[in-house]
Amino acid sequence: MKISRKLDKISHNIADYLLLGLSLITVFGAVIYYFYALNLGSIIITLGLSSLVFWLLHNHLFKGSPSLEISINIIEKKSQKHYLKYWPYLLYFLVYIINIYFLYSSRSDKALISPWQVVNSNFFVTYTISSLILIFILLRSHFSASTKLISLSAHYFLSFSVAAIVYKIAYGYDPFIHQATMELIDKYGLVTPKPLYYLGEYSLIIILHKISGLSIYFLNKFLVPILAAIYLPYASYRLARFNGASASRWLVPLFLLTLTFSPFILTTPQNLSYLFLILTISFGLTKTKPLWSLILASATLAIHPLTGIPAICWWLLIFLNKNSGFLKKRSQKYLRTLIFIFSALSLPIALFISGGNDLKKISWNLYYIIEPLQNLFSKLNTAGQENWLLNIVYFFDYNYNFWLIVILVFSLILFYRSRHRKNLQSLIFINIALLFAFLISSQIIFVDLINYEQNNFSERLLVIILIFFLPIILFGVQKFIDLILTQNRLTKIIWLCLGLTLLTSSLYISYPRFDRYFNSRGYSTSINDLKAVNEIAANSKTSYIVLANQQVSAAALIELGFNNYYQTSQGPIYFYPIPTGGTLYQFYLDMVYKNPSRETMASARALAGVNESYLIVNKYWFQSDRVINAAKVSANSWTSINNEVFIFKYLP
Repeated sequence: MKISRKLDKISHNIADYLLLGLSLITVFGAVIYYFYALNLGSIIITLGLSSLVFWLLHNHLFKGSPSLEISINIIEKKSQKHYLKYWPYLLYFLVYIINIYFLYSSRSDKALISPWQVVNSNFFVTYTISSLILIFILLRSHFSASTKLISLSAHYFLSFSVAAIVYKIAYGYDPFIHQATMELIDKYGLVTPKPLYYLGEYSLIIILHKISGLSIYFLNKFLVPILAAIYLPYASYRLARFNGASASRWLVPLFLLTLTFSPFILTTPQNLSYLFLILTISFGLTKTKPLWSLILASATLAIHPLTGIPAICWWLLIFLNKNSGFLKKRSQKYLRTLIFIFSALSLPIALFISGGNDLKKISWNLYYIIEPLQNLFSKLNTAGQENWLLNIVYFFDYNYNFWLIVILVFSLILFYRSRHRKNLQSLIFINIALLFAFLISSQIIFVDLINYEQNNFSERLLVIILIFFLPIILFGVQKFIDLILTQNRLTKIIWLCLGLTLLTSSLYISYPRFDRYFNSRGYSTSINDLKAVNEIAANSKTSYIVLANQQVSAAALIELGFNNYYQTSQGPIYFYPIPTGGTLYQFYLDMVYKNPSRETMASARALAGVNESYLIVNKYWFQSDRVINAAKVSANSWTSINNEVFIFKYLP
């Protein structure tokens, strides 16, 4: 038992040590990079400062820090019984290996809409079985806390890593841009101009790359899935344990997955900042020292200001609450008002400044407020009659917002009646301020973004508001599970089946889908896209531009980097359409949605000041046959890559 206690304490401290170290590297790396560069010397300085501060804070942060929990029985006298009691654990990892095999054997470099197009459908069966075994493990008292956390983290990683494993090249669009940027920083020490955002993730990945030898490509693919798999179960368990030592405290982290988890399947600064915000909130509620929240909030700010500013506001409120005994009530009220004003106005001001300080960019249009909110109040919908399994999945998906609102209201009532009422006031205080921030931010127009992306930043504020409600939602889920555990066996079995169904449904809908009910439409970058980019580069003898969709542009970033920019009357432009709201992308849309004319291509060449241009059309594009046939007539020459990607060359 003494050994198990030590192991639990060590595993608990390792998690906190690692988190503290990563946070300090993120903060110092971002600051040093912004004011100088991220070369070998600055990396050594970053690691030195992080180590020094870690040593200085160690005693303050970890002295008297309790271990997670000691949940182990006395070892039986008979060694046979001692080993037999671990059979669920061994069975879980046997099924786990089968799950990983299904994913790894499905890896593809083709243009995919969804990973489920290539993953064996039996994966959902084995995933459900592994979830069932995990529930059994979590309810067994003779498994230690560290054993349960490792099992939960493994299950989270399995849930979060489907896209990272299945897509051989990469999933999404933004990761290509971030990877190309980080490789440029890794090579030259910096890129200009230096933004005030993303620096935390860039610094963290590049430093981990330097000290571990892992490639930037690998870290850019797996950083968020791995860190989220480690720390989301840890954070949610801390909150569940903080709410009370009930039997459900280990099931709450598992069923947190039923809320869906799309942000954590992809490594981007925004998604990493969501994880650090959750940790900032969790540690603010469960740690006695506000310094933890300050460090995590600072790391969040370094990764992405849009999430970091609310994190700093949360720390300010936590710090005020912890030290309220030293202040008069009037002073407390004054400081709370200042925090509220700062929380409500700082984000809109930051977005306004980043947009160029132009008052003409403020719309005052009610549509931009209503449009992001309308989906939150959707009515109940039923799925079709095509497939009973998908009917269940989409009944859950179509009414997701409704279920979430019901759970939130239920949780708010229970939380209000609990001993954590003061924490409820703090969470609602921040969210009311963020709601004002959302209302103001929704009126800011970003001229560099295409129309359908205008609400991206304000909609992220709704996600942040939901994250601040997460402790309350988890409290309600925990109380509901406690209620189920008091019922008879048949009722428990019914709820168990429903819970497993929700877990597997959540896994399915958290990734892009292409089925009878839903088409995610966005294709992944394929090997044929890479070949097309390289073929044009190899055969072109002069400067050129290419009109293509964003996934081909992403392939250009990976293969050719950021070295090809042209100075134009509209500012510098990349020779492939980046961003999607840029001028070249509009030329591409004109070519594929109107007509692939020589006049449109001539206008694009004139803008860039080049004499050679190309149009790339993917076979999967809408009405690609029409576009391809028309382009064959208007282009000077054409070729194809495996009859999947068509390249058309245009000359004056």
